Amino acid sequence: MTMKLYISKDSTSLAVGAERLARAFTQAAQQRGLTIEIVRTGSRGAYWLEPMVEIERDGVRFGYGPLSPQDADAILVGGDHAKALGPVDEIDWLRQQQRLIYSRCGVTDPLSLADYEKHGGGKGLRRAIAIGGAATVKEVLESGLRGRGGA
Repeated sequence: MTMKLYISKDSTSLAVGAERLARAFTQAAQQRGLTIEIVRTGSRGAYWLEPMVEIERDGVRFGYGPLSPQDADAILVGGDHAKALGPVDEIDWLRQQQRLIYSRCGVTDPLSLADYEKHGGGKGLRRAIAIGGAATVKEVLESGLRGRGGA
């Protein structure tokens, strides 16, 4: 059975050791004869927990962080760990957010089109193509959509 791990690959996470952490998990899994899949994601923005790893178990992601490469083996073995954060969706700071634009940050591999589409990406583009340019412009104007600022 393959264990799925999620580790951020954004610049801030890399600066605090996410790449070393990913290598440590790969090495620890090889030494223990475990099969893992590491999905590199964008960060969820909780930088005080980086580098953080999320391990999927029965469809729920459990977070651990901030980690050092020395933590990898103990976390793969399982059980309680001092840096366990619990289910990621229940971490107070994340639970209190309503993410719209960045709803897939920390969830998907930002360089994978298949992962993007698997999580609902591209629906708006497909609809715009289906209804045509004039109808798309009309809907945007009628919606009152405004820029996010800074543009």
